[in-house]
Amino acid sequence: MSSFGYKMEGAQILTDRGFQPLSREERAEAEQVALETNFSLEGYQVVRREFFSHRFDPTLTIKGNSIIFNNACIAKMDQVIYVQILVNPETEKLVIRPCDEGARDAIRWCVAKNDKRKSREITCGLFTAKLYNLMSWEAQYRYKLQGTRINYKGEQLYVFDLSSTEIYLPSVKDPNDPDAKKRRSKTFYPEDWRDSFGLPVLEHQESTQINLLEGYDFMDGDKEARP
Repeated sequence: MSSFGYKMEGAQILTDRGFQPLSREERAEAEQVALETNFSLEGYQVVRREFFSHRFDPTLTIKGNSIIFNNACIAKMDQVIYVQILVNPETEKLVIRPCDEGARDAIRWCVAKNDKRKSREITCGLFTAKLYNLMSWEAQYRYKLQGTRINYKGEQLYVFDLSSTEIYLPSVKDPNDPDAKKRRSKTFYPEDWRDSFGLPVLEHQESTQINLLEGYDFMDGDKEARP
C-alpha cells in the first residue's frame, strides 16, 4: 500500500472500482513521497566550486613573495580596509578577520580612495615562504584559493582552505623566438581531485567550522621590518 491508502500499479491505483489512472498531480505527489521516504545524503559529494567558472568569486592568490585578494573578495566586506591574517597549521586553514587600523598586526588589504576600494598586492616574503614550506608548494608556482565567508560569533570572516588550490605554472617565452608573446600560464589541480567530485557532505559541513581560540596564529605584519 502507498502512503495514500491505496495500492499503486505503475501509473494507476487500485480502488474499489478497479484500476484508475493517476492524475498528473497524484503522480507528482507519489514520486515526491517515495523520494523523501528513501532519500539520504550518505554517499553524496559536494562538487568543488573550482570545477566551475568563478571569475567573480572571492579569491586569494599567493605568488612568490606576495599575496593579493581580488576585488570581489574586498567588495563583499563593505568598508573593511584593515584585516588580520590567521593561519592554523594543523587544519591548513587561513582566515581573514576585519580589524581597526590601529589593531596589533593589522594589515591593509586594499587601496581606499574617494570612497572606492580595490585590491592591492601585499609584499610579505617571510609569510609566503612559511606558507610554501608548510604546504610543500613549488616555489615557482602561484596558488589561487577560493574564500568562504562565514559568520563567527557575530564577526564576518573569510576562510581559505590551503589544501584546496588551483595551481598555475608560470608563463614562459619561447627561447627560439624572443619576439613571440609569452605563453599563457597553465592551470592544473591537485592529483587527488581526479578521483572525486568533492568532499563528502558531512566532511564538507565540517570544513568551515572554526574556533579562533584553537591553533590559529596571527600573521605579524611588522616582522619583515624588524631586525
